[in-house]
Amino acid sequence: MPNHITNKVKVIGTDEQIQEVFEFIKNDTLGIGTIDFNKITPMPKWVYGNSPGIVGISFDDEKLWGVENTVLGWSRKHWGTKWNAYGQPDDRNSKDTIFFETAWNGIPNLIQKLAWIFSMVKIEYSFADEDTGSSNCGFYCFEYDKINEQREYELCSKEAYELAFELVHNGEMPDWYIFNPETNTYEHVEGD
Repeated sequence: MPNHITNKVKVIGTDEQIQEVFEFIKNDTLGIGTIDFNKITPMPKWVYGNSPGIVGISFDDEKLWGVENTVLGWSRKHWGTKWNAYGQPDDRNSKDTIFFETAWNGIPNLIQKLAWIFSMVKIEYSFADEDTGSSNCGFYCFEYDKINEQREYELCSKEAYELAFELVHNGEMPDWYIFNPETNTYEHVEGD
């Protein structure tokens, strides 16, 4: 079972530009407010496991076909995570922002590619691990071929906790955390 990563993509541009981006990336079954990684980097049909008749990839399959030629290996290499987006649509979505989940990792390289495709907008991308305070989190601002801002946070840093509170805990600090001004970060506290 993977750690779930909460992802947030905010598109900055005109209403028409934002709509164009969201129309392009939408999961065709779920509609606007979702993302399908195949829209940004399509998985080739020749990748083993990319058909409805195959359920699960074994080590033997990876030996036979090569790891990068199986669904899991290919998606890790080209998307940055082992599965397509899930946990969508999200109730927090707005006209310029969508939320979704990924397995184990954020996908900054895939979102940067989206900024290359839509050079007329800025894209703010942030992600945080469900393991609150983990260093598996960050914030990026992409504009065409530039990374205008990139922040990755250290394990148990104030910033890592606050990003997880925002994304994973819907902007709320859970009751089982307190801020310690002496260490300038948050600490897990045991319940009663």
